[in-house]
Amino acid sequence: DVAFGRRFLDADESTPRNQLPPDDPEALIQVSDPEPGTRAVVGALRPWFQEADFGVINLESPVTDNPATPHEEKPYSFFTLPGSVPALTWLGIDYVSLGNNHVYDYLEPGLSDTLAHLDTYGISYSGAGLNSTQAFTAHRISLSGSPYGFLSMTSVSGSQYSLNFVADDIKGGAADLRSDEDIVTAIRNERDAGYIPVVQYHTGREYIYEPTEYVLGRMQLATENEVPLIVAHHPHVAQGVGMLDNTFALLGLGNLAFDQDRLETMLGLMGRVDMDGPTVEQARLLPVYLEDFIPRQISGTLASRFLRRIGEFSHAYGALVYPYQGQGWVDSPDGVDSVRLQRARDIEITIPASGTTVVDLRAFSRRDESLVRLDTASALGIQAGRDLFGFGGFEDWDTDLQQFEGARWDTSGDSRFLCLSQAYRGTAGLCSVRHSGNSSDSVTATRNRIRVMGDALDLPNKDLTLFGYFKGINAGPIKLVTRYYASVGDLEFGEEDALNHPGGSFGWQPFSADLDMPAEVPVDEDEVANELNARAVRVFIRHSPPDSGEALAAFDEIAVIGWEDEILAAEELQIPHAKDFLRVTGSPGTHRLSLVFGRYAPAAVR
Repeated sequence: DVAFGRRFLDADESTPRNQLPPDDPEALIQVSDPEPGTRAVVGALRPWFQEADFGVINLESPVTDNPATPHEEKPYSFFTLPGSVPALTWLGIDYVSLGNNHVYDYLEPGLSDTLAHLDTYGISYSGAGLNSTQAFTAHRISLSGSPYGFLSMTSVSGSQYSLNFVADDIKGGAADLRSDEDIVTAIRNERDAGYIPVVQYHTGREYIYEPTEYVLGRMQLATENEVPLIVAHHPHVAQGVGMLDNTFALLGLGNLAFDQDRLETMLGLMGRVDMDGPTVEQARLLPVYLEDFIPRQISGTLASRFLRRIGEFSHAYGALVYPYQGQGWVDSPDGVDSVRLQRARDIEITIPASGTTVVDLRAFSRRDESLVRLDTASALGIQAGRDLFGFGGFEDWDTDLQQFEGARWDTSGDSRFLCLSQAYRGTAGLCSVRHSGNSSDSVTATRNRIRVMGDALDLPNKDLTLFGYFKGINAGPIKLVTRYYASVGDLEFGEEDALNHPGGSFGWQPFSADLDMPAEVPVDEDEVANELNARAVRVFIRHSPPDSGEALAAFDEIAVIGWEDEILAAEELQIPHAKDFLRVTGSPGTHRLSLVFGRYAPAAVR
């Protein structure tokens, strides 16, 4: 999903949506000259698109410089300026899909402007038009001697409004994915004309990690009509890959350049698909991180954990996706092009008097590995968990020229900063300094809400633990506070002290605290549950002044763990997955665990 309006042009969104904002020195794109700023936003991705034979994005925005006709009932309407479009050509974009729920944000005038400006700058499109016939008309092109027809459509129709977003016989808009007849007719028209249909679907629920049954049903229509490739978008989070009969499906790539400030939308994918006629020969997923809305390719642990999650949520749809050398490699479930590598590790754990401990698997696994199996002779209860945050290692995994930004933490001011001298693992940690003469605490906070799994489906999993490592050098008292929020909106639900420590001098040690997020309360039928219930958390690190002298407290590898399935001894887990923690319960004392970790690699490099 790509759009260059809203916060790209107006940093604090203070301009009414029916007006062009004035130039804003804080904005990434200037209204008076949009192209340089737009190039700067997407420039890091240019080598990948320049290499492609055919560059494609979902342009989720009208293209107009006359925003006088916003959809009055729709809560969000935004536009991309025509001056940004040449930057797409420069990037290497040949075609944009318009079958989405924002192409009609400025009604018929905005849609007409969009089509005219894309024509002017030579960018092809399909998925929207001044009537349904135009909207369902494919873009046809020959690539490396093979004829392709690109179709685009959306099920997010705006039917709740008096004026919807989809085209009909006499009204413009997007192609309507709800119409079985129109979908099948459009696909068969391409086949009958000798073109290979490639279909883009804008559909599903936002902010969930798997396609809904409805989405899978829409995809089944395509598979039944011999579509070799489906690309899906709309949820704004990446969802993985599917092999649906003979159809290769990118189930959701997330955002590429978009101005959302939700933590879970900041990791997206570029999909590279190599085709020979109707056959998908190879696919790669290239992970990107949207730092302040600007996409950068990422590597290292952040990329690996993200790609392991993509692989985990691809299992059910017939695809094997695994991280290898910073990219997501895609293989069929039989793994004919990959090899599975395993490695055993025996460890001892100590369960304290409380009867529960957290095992940090990151200390024992390599970054591309996932836990395959666990054996123990002890009678233990074992539960797997994943880090919902992902940015608690304070490392710099993106490819821009800035170093150690720690962008998901508020480290403004002089008392807290990323430091190379104090890291538990990796290169950097978080340092907080105080002096006995100071009168206030140093406070470092996560910038974004960390939402629980299942929030978007109203099935929130609130079984959470705050975990990490800290050390002190004459440190003052240390307190870790968790504050609870609704998923969206301004409602707060108080806070709790997850950790209270007297400070002093001590080496690196772990901390672990189970969190008491407020339980769900019933809501009325006309109310929205995630606006009225605690579904998200932020972490605040407070470091008080010491009794005397200089004080330093350091922190690293902080995770907000969401606990999920129980693991049985000797049970084999499907890999890859992104569950990097174990919660072990049993009798206090020392216990031995035999761990087996696994990863995949291309068979050719075994």
